[in-house]
Formats: sequence, structure tokens, C-alpha cells
Amino acid sequence: MVSLIISGILNGENLAQRYPDFHRTLLENAELREAFLDALDGVEAERNGNLVSMPEPETRLDFLTRQPPAPIIIHKDAENWSVLWQRPLELIQAIFSPPELAYRAERSLIEDPWVMLLREEIQVFGSAYSIVLDCIPAEEQENAMAVFLSLAVSPGASHESAKFPLRATLRWGGYQQVLTVPEEGRTRFPNISFDLIFDPITKTLTDGLSFTLETVP
Repeated sequence: MVSLIISGILNGENLAQRYPDFHRTLLENAELREAFLDALDGVEAERNGNLVSMPEPETRLDFLTRQPPAPIIIHKDAENWSVLWQRPLELIQAIFSPPELAYRAERSLIEDPWVMLLREEIQVFGSAYSIVLDCIPAEEQENAMAVFLSLAVSPGASHESAKFPLRATLRWGGYQQVLTVPEEGRTRFPNISFDLIFDPITKTLTDGLSFTLETVP
């Protein structure tokens, strides 16, 4: 399957349109994306008669089978609750897309710059909450990330409506912001300056993140 995809890309196919599921996987997994780009370069070099011996790969892929930490759900009383998600640095590094995502022949592989930080569904007091936390480089501010929260709720057997507003708290490196979620839908956190989550010298992420969603008493 991968060899077929590589062959198609080298023949001019659009990865995002032809193989959307595989394209999404590359977006969410930086190490897998790097391995794919290496394979792409190798096949292209072989076609051009410039194949050189490749060093043994040092990339560890054991994280691919490692599950993220389970959310911590706290029932404060009969109506109020709090849920905490934590994503360690290694996991964030594995899913985070670097700023430049084109291989050396300038054929862009990644056309969608969105990064999914968290996607979960939880059951609290009979209702199902679907949460997506994703981000993208901010258009209106240089060297900053725009972070969005999408929330959908499905009532349980009791058909009781979910309790709003909710309070969402995002902590990531030197960044901490609290957001009021008045209803289902999509809301935006204040932008995250790159210097709060990236090392200024190595340009690598410095910390994992935590995200809390809770009722407002």
C-alpha cells in the first residue's frame, strides 16, 4: 500500500485528495511522516539512479502502540464534575507538525496545517461529551498558535440536558488560559506565543500539556 502511494506521489498525484486517511495519519504523527519522507526520497533516488546506502534507522516507534493517559473524572457532587486530560511531552512531539512540511523537491505533502492535540469522548452523568482540541499557526499574529475547542453533547437515556456553561482550562509550557464554554460548538482560546512552548535555541517543544473541562458551580 505504501509503495503504491509513493509511486502515485512521484507520478504527480495529490496525497490529500487521493489518500485522505493516510494524509490525516501523517498530519497526526511526526515520526511516521519523517519515515515516509525518507522512503519517498529513497524511491526517487533509485528512479534517478542516485541510490545511496542508508544508515540503520534509529527512530523508536514503540510509542505508536502506547495509549495516551486516560482522563481523570471527578464527580464533585450530584451535578458538578471535572475531567482532566494530560498529554506528556513525548506524545505531543509525536503528533505535532513542524512549521515546514515540504520535501526537498518542493512537492508539498501536507496541505492542511491543522494539528489535533486531543480527541476524546467521555460519559458524565449519562451524557456523552465529544471533545476536540486542535491548533493552527495564527494568521493575525506571527510566531503564535491559535487553539480551538470543539464540543458536542449527546444526552443519555434520561434525556437531561447538559449543564452549561462549562469551564475549560489549558496549560501548556508557560501558557495557561481559562475559557468559558457557553454552549455546544466551537470556541477559541487566546493565542499561544511560540516562546511559551518552544525552546528558543533548539526550536523544540519543551513541555506536555494538560486540559481540564468542568462544570461551573
